[in-house]
Amino acid sequence: MFLKKYRIFAALALCLILSCTGCSKDLILDGYNNLLHFTSQFALTPKKNLQGEKTEGSDTYTGSYTANYENFSGTEYLFGGTGLIREKGNDLTVTYKLKADSGSVRLYQTRGTDEQLIADTSASDTYILSLTSQDNYIAIECDDFCGSLQISVK
Repeated sequence: MFLKKYRIFAALALCLILSCTGCSKDLILDGYNNLLHFTSQFALTPKKNLQGEKTEGSDTYTGSYTANYENFSGTEYLFGGTGLIREKGNDLTVTYKLKADSGSVRLYQTRGTDEQLIADTSASDTYILSLTSQDNYIAIECDDFCGSLQISVK
C-alpha cells in the first residue's frame, strides 16, 4: 500500500523532471533510480519500532540485526529497497540464524509481488540473494512468536 504511493510519487517526479529538462536518457534513468532508492527506504520498519538492534550497512540493503522476540505479533521489514540498479552490485550474501520456541514465524524475501520463504522454523543458513529491478526486501512476520533472529546481509 505504502509502496504504491511512493511509486506514484516517483512517476510524477519523473514526469516533472522530463518536462523541465532536456537531459539525456542516461541522466534521467540515473535520477529515477536515485529517487527509487531514496523513497524505498521509507518502506523499511523504522529502527525505533524494531524489536531488536539493527546495525546499518553501506546502504538500506545491508547490515545486521539481532532480536529476541517475546509473544510478538507483526511484520518487520529489515533490509532492502527498490531500484533499477544498485551501485554496489545486485548480489547480497545473507547469513541468518532463526530460533523458534513458540508461535509462528516466517522469514522471507520479497521480489516485486512474489515472496520467497527463507525459514519458518528453527534454522540457520547462508545464501546469495540476487536483487531484481523491483521491490526487494527481507522481512520477518510473526504471530505470538517467541524466539530469536540473527541476520547479516553483506
